[in-house]
Amino acid sequence: MQMKIVKKQILRVLAFAMALCLIAISFTACGSSKSANAAYRSIQELILESQVLASNSDYELEWDAQARSVLLKHKSGEYWSDIFYEEFLKDDIGSNGSSGIYITVVDAKTLMWSTVSSASQMDGSGNIVCKKLDNGIRVTYFFDAYKIAIPVDYTLNDDHLTVSIDSSKILETGTEYKLVSVSVAPNLCAVKNSKKNANLFVPTGSGALMSAKETAAGIQNYEAPVYGADPTSRVPISRNDNEEIRLPVFGSYVKDKGMLAIIEQSAGAATIKAEAANNRTGYSIIYPDFYVRGYDSFMYEYYGQDIFQVSQRVNDEISGQTFSISYYPLFDDEADFNGMAKKYQSYLIEKGQLQKSEAKTSPYSVTLLGGTNVTKSLFGIPYQKVESLTTFSEAKKILEKLKSDNGVLPQVRLMGYSDNGLRPGKIAGGKNYLSVYGNKKELNSLIDYCKDTNIFLDFDIVNYTKSGNGFSLITDVAKTAIQYKAEVYPLSPTRVQDEDNVYYLLGRKNLLDAGEKALSKAKKYSATGVSFATLGEYAYSDYKNASYINRYKMEEDAAKILNSAKKNGYTTAVAGANVYSACAADLLFDVSATSGNYDAFAHTVPFYQMVFHSYMPIYSDAVNTSSNFEMEVAKSVAFGMGVSFCLTDGFVSQSDDFDEYKLYATVFEDNVQKINDVLVNDNFVEIYDSVADSALVNYEFVNKTVVKSEFENGVVIYTNLSTKSADSPVGELQPYEYKVG
Repeated sequence: MQMKIVKKQILRVLAFAMALCLIAISFTACGSSKSANAAYRSIQELILESQVLASNSDYELEWDAQARSVLLKHKSGEYWSDIFYEEFLKDDIGSNGSSGIYITVVDAKTLMWSTVSSASQMDGSGNIVCKKLDNGIRVTYFFDAYKIAIPVDYTLNDDHLTVSIDSSKILETGTEYKLVSVSVAPNLCAVKNSKKNANLFVPTGSGALMSAKETAAGIQNYEAPVYGADPTSRVPISRNDNEEIRLPVFGSYVKDKGMLAIIEQSAGAATIKAEAANNRTGYSIIYPDFYVRGYDSFMYEYYGQDIFQVSQRVNDEISGQTFSISYYPLFDDEADFNGMAKKYQSYLIEKGQLQKSEAKTSPYSVTLLGGTNVTKSLFGIPYQKVESLTTFSEAKKILEKLKSDNGVLPQVRLMGYSDNGLRPGKIAGGKNYLSVYGNKKELNSLIDYCKDTNIFLDFDIVNYTKSGNGFSLITDVAKTAIQYKAEVYPLSPTRVQDEDNVYYLLGRKNLLDAGEKALSKAKKYSATGVSFATLGEYAYSDYKNASYINRYKMEEDAAKILNSAKKNGYTTAVAGANVYSACAADLLFDVSATSGNYDAFAHTVPFYQMVFHSYMPIYSDAVNTSSNFEMEVAKSVAFGMGVSFCLTDGFVSQSDDFDEYKLYATVFEDNVQKINDVLVNDNFVEIYDSVADSALVNYEFVNKTVVKSEFENGVVIYTNLSTKSADSPVGELQPYEYKVG
């Protein structure tokens, strides 16, 4: 009998302990089931009254309990909120305008995705609880129907507000739904459509503006992943000329008031979403959506029609990453995209990421293409053979001719000199160069000739199609979220996709080793500069290893490879580069002068160029392979970039790469006069030299076609970016003409 009593007491103690554990879990992780949620909400002291949470000399962070809203207030009286606060005060706020976050969930049975706003989950007792933090607040949003709870921290710093989510604290206790992503503070950068000069800034390509002005065109929508599509998460095949997002920033502004947002942690897991000129809400919004899980989604576009999603499945585990965005208010003359670029550049400098490059400068760059695959036949059996487009000796002759004609050597990049020509073969193109390109003596002679400029040997250490050089196609390929080999399908202008030429992505744990293999090859051939084009623009996951989910540590790995090259005495270059690669390199190739998605954008702006100009030489995409040669040259001038050309010595009509790489437009003999006309006759060299070391500090639209580029040293350039003549402050400008004012 006594034993039974003791057992009962022990059971009661255990039950009480378990209850305490449940309450503790509720405090730290915001509840784990419906009953836990109910118990959590019954603790009234966790639902904070309206109050000032933190303050400094310029800002206050406030909590409005009735609005369930966080407000950042400036001493001038201006404020920002995570809801449409002005509409709340007028008692005219809708569900979207009163939502602090959105989540996307996937139905475990149907695999269908759906997006849910926090306001739609509101009931009589509310769906949030709050906890006071040092200099801020933690607001936990409950989605009871999905048994998911998301804690969001809002923290006031000296001159900015930081919003963050530790995904390891997210609760997901149901079995019917899985959390896919969380859209953070969707209304914090909202601007009212009726305000003067109301715009959203999107960092696609060089940069773009979305006008908030309501028109007959209706709502303008845009969304794209930061650092481009993750090749191991989805394979978008598109014939559209869309530009990737290379910088983890976004923002909005109206007259004299703006907000710049910088994604500080886990940018590779983010998608930037924007909705401009919404005539139903009267607002335009832009915000980040963070994927908390990896996912596999194959999509394709059928001859320019809508994109069809073939499959979309999510990884089992939440990544555990912390997602963090800092919001910087801007005022007066700084409240536009020019001010945002200046602020972001200062941010990179203060963080020690952006430093002055010591690379030599030149008004132009030349990319020389090495080899191409040609399909041949032996006794009716097809086989591929690499043929030379430009040998090392031919490359030297091209450069000698250019210097003789215009007196200046270009920046030089050797691409496609791999064991498989322009297409990936072995990692780093194999240990040696093929004999079709020439011998080591001829390469050394070329490198020595370029001692007064920079010459870069380019290495692909991301894509490969052959085992060798220390890496296997069986064991070393990266894996998708559902453990398939990570593949990339190149797009041909004449086909929807080229399934016969699939590339594989090297496993992320092998990436640093691949970088060292490339440097070993560069040393063997006495190189002075190394280029990592694909490393600069690729950001990818590897679900074979939990350390690389959602592109985690990609910034760190790329910087390590580039810094290792610098420590070994090489000048480094990247192409179309994401910010972490651009900051770690000495020189930037293939910098876009467009924003790509023309329907959604009102203007293209040189935001990317403004961030990096004067800190390192930057060069345009190849102008001779573009659809509008004159316009691309004019944009290079207006954006403060050197102009680029892509060249070959020979013409191989049977090339398997003929259309994909636009080889019909690269033959040197057909381009030499164009190059000389731009550099000498159009005065490009003199204009470039006048601004090469000076920051591009202001870019504005004089009228519909003429732009004004102002540099820190006082030089002002007016450029006509249209096919028709236009008036300007320096007189009439002919189509694509530029003048110093």
